[in-house]
Amino acid sequence: MCKTGLRSAILVGAIFAWNCSSGDNSGGGGGSSGSGGSSTQQSGGAGGSGGTTASGGTTSSGGSSATGGTTTASGGKTTTQSGGSDSGGTTSSGGSSSTGGSSGKGTGGARTGGSSGTTGGKTGSGGATGDGGATGDGGATGQGGGTGTSTDVTVQLAQTRQTIDGFGINDTWNTLTDSQAKELFDENTGIGLTILRVGMQPSGGFYNSNESAAIQSAKKYGATKIIGSVWSPPGNCKSNNSTQNGGHLNTSCYESWSDSIVSFAKSNSLYGMSPGNEPDFASCGSTEPCNGNYDTTLYTAKEMVAFIKVVGPKLQAAGIKVIAPEASEWLHFWSNESGCCSEPGGKPSSDPLKCGCFTGKTTPCAATCEEGNGYDYGHWLYKDKAAWAAIDIIGVHQYDTQVAEPWPADVNDGKPDKPIWQTEMSGVKWWPEQGPSTDIKNGVAVAGWLHNALTVGEVNAWLWWWIKALGGTNEGLYNSDGKDTKRHYTFGNFTKFIRPGYKRVEVTGEVPKDVLLSAYSGTGTVVVVAINKGSAEVKVPITIAGGTAPASCTPTVTSASDDLKAGTAVTVSGGTFTAALGGTTVTTFVCK
Repeated sequence: MCKTGLRSAILVGAIFAWNCSSGDNSGGGGGSSGSGGSSTQQSGGAGGSGGTTASGGTTSSGGSSATGGTTTASGGKTTTQSGGSDSGGTTSSGGSSSTGGSSGKGTGGARTGGSSGTTGGKTGSGGATGDGGATGDGGATGQGGGTGTSTDVTVQLAQTRQTIDGFGINDTWNTLTDSQAKELFDENTGIGLTILRVGMQPSGGFYNSNESAAIQSAKKYGATKIIGSVWSPPGNCKSNNSTQNGGHLNTSCYESWSDSIVSFAKSNSLYGMSPGNEPDFASCGSTEPCNGNYDTTLYTAKEMVAFIKVVGPKLQAAGIKVIAPEASEWLHFWSNESGCCSEPGGKPSSDPLKCGCFTGKTTPCAATCEEGNGYDYGHWLYKDKAAWAAIDIIGVHQYDTQVAEPWPADVNDGKPDKPIWQTEMSGVKWWPEQGPSTDIKNGVAVAGWLHNALTVGEVNAWLWWWIKALGGTNEGLYNSDGKDTKRHYTFGNFTKFIRPGYKRVEVTGEVPKDVLLSAYSGTGTVVVVAINKGSAEVKVPITIAGGTAPASCTPTVTSASDDLKAGTAVTVSGGTFTAALGGTTVTTFVCK
């Protein structure tokens, strides 16, 4: 994420040249969409940004597991409500409509657009386009929406899904101060994050010169897990002889580079380490959809398998969790198809491995990509038992398409057998919700991204990119001018109350079409997060079943006028309480 603002800002420039385009003040290109890492404003050179450039938004964050009605999945069959348990309404048809496979194109079902989650239901109010997803076999929580007053909405405590490992943030090229760390990680005065992701530069040290102090501050206020990622090996270990603009890791450097990665992770006592950030993206300049030149490294699926089998066992032997592959586009984990379309030009993402197939388009993926020379990292890693065993945590990003992909039916019988961590997401240049903005509409869109990742992608952890943007985008929880934003607090509606160790539980029944519900259980506590995308107030009777019903539920609301404002406890009577949801709000109910 190369940004002219960043060029004057910091640290990495002392080690590498940024090579940023002075004409692009929007930021660096990561991700398959060409945006610079999740930081579209990130400058290139040594300091390229991590994510892909997708900024999320209401237009595409929606229930990756389908959105009711008879939406058409690109490349798949016509599907009504993507199946699994995330379909909600009575029309839900399960993932039988195109269950993915190793090929990228035509894996419909999973990604049907919508504004931010599952909205299915009897009337099929979900996303309008239904562009194919990676697997098409449904989501995880049935809480789709109908159109009228909700009926029989039930939190099913006995029907548990994934365990939550935590929520977090990145600080590569944007080091946290002590006060920022307190604001982020303190559970009482802040938003209760527990994971910090840091960056390793090609020379083997931190990108940030004062990272050690930032880590100590994060731990002091509540961080329990520090994880790392690497953007590029030294240029002399790459096919293009440069740390920037893609290029592949030379096989002759597999041993030496893997040793450097292990040394970095071990010496800094990291909980987990990713051997390669966004293997599906090459920084590509500043023209839409690209956002700068910065450190990036490409891996085909076969190359990823080969390198993981070298570096993975070494990290595991050192007691460090292996996180991979951290593709910039979630659908690249399960397919060769790439995202579309950027704003305002409507361009497909950059597709550096030239598979040539995109969501909503009919062009088939290149044959060479189907042979392991493209993306589809998950299928190829799974097919190789040694490679799969060398991964402890599935790492994904949520850029470009801005939706999660459900676990495919052809991998471990459709059931995740490893934790899934979404390690980087924000609002970046050229994609919906790119900003800069501070309003509640953006806050609700971001909440939709989390809801979608938790209920459809079944993530165990979800991380934002930066606390403060470095340019004119929504990459930070604060904008670059220091203004606070509503996404800061709607993020907190999840992170502050859904604590590590809690389990997501099913929500069944028919929910109003503009409402998204998810629920979580901890010891003696039930948490319900309700997102009302509509402008009108909605009242939703919610029953808590399958366990001991709490006595009351206390709401905390983020709205146009309030930031995580605690309200008056609502009595639970006969196992049921009524959730009053103001228009365009995110409300968290903590029930005890």
